[in-house]
Amino acid sequence: MGVAGLGAASRQILPQIARIPELELTAGADIRPAALEEFQAKYRGKAYDSVQALCESGAIDAVWIATPNVFHAEHTVIAAQCGKHVIVEKPMAVTLAEADQMIAAAERNGVKLVQGHSKIYSPAIQKIREVVLSGRLGRVIQIDTWNSNDWLQRPRLESELDTRIGGGVCFRQGPHQADIVRYLGGGQVKSVRAKTGRADKNFATEGDYTAFLEFEDGTPATMVFNAYGYFNIAELT
Repeated sequence: MGVAGLGAASRQILPQIARIPELELTAGADIRPAALEEFQAKYRGKAYDSVQALCESGAIDAVWIATPNVFHAEHTVIAAQCGKHVIVEKPMAVTLAEADQMIAAAERNGVKLVQGHSKIYSPAIQKIREVVLSGRLGRVIQIDTWNSNDWLQRPRLESELDTRIGGGVCFRQGPHQADIVRYLGGGQVKSVRAKTGRADKNFATEGDYTAFLEFEDGTPATMVFNAYGYFNIAELT
């Protein structure tokens, strides 16, 4: 397996990949020489200065895309065209059109495309899912997830605050909530209604959102996130 993008996300992913006996971490790609040197020193893998070069090499069978959000679609398509299976960090893409292009590229080239969500694998979420599937408490009639924290008050990179390139809480936090709600609700979501907010004029990006989802079986779900808080609240019911 190779990793494209050796930044903050990869620093969390790489140690875990290296511990999986069924996987061999063989290569990484980044445009920064220092990041490539660090990768080679820690993991003894091959280093490439572009995703294209990584995917064209014979060093990998699959690639984890952890490049900046705005490049997820482009790099996924490159990997698929090179016959590489893909795990892509959230968000999948920054537009629906890009997401469609990624799916089409994977199908056209006969490779697997997986969204690299992580929250649903926590023990608590797995236990809730187990109870839901067992039916011992009846069917799910409503799902609510609420988060309030200081996400927007912490030091942030410029790219994290530019909605056009996948910044802001909708792109960076929304996928976590949507993945959990979708996992617990099961089935397909048939409708979504949402409202985003920019309460702090110092930031040119969304800092809060409220969404109402309805599953095909009629089950409703709400997703609320507020990044302007000075305390941390996370609730799932």
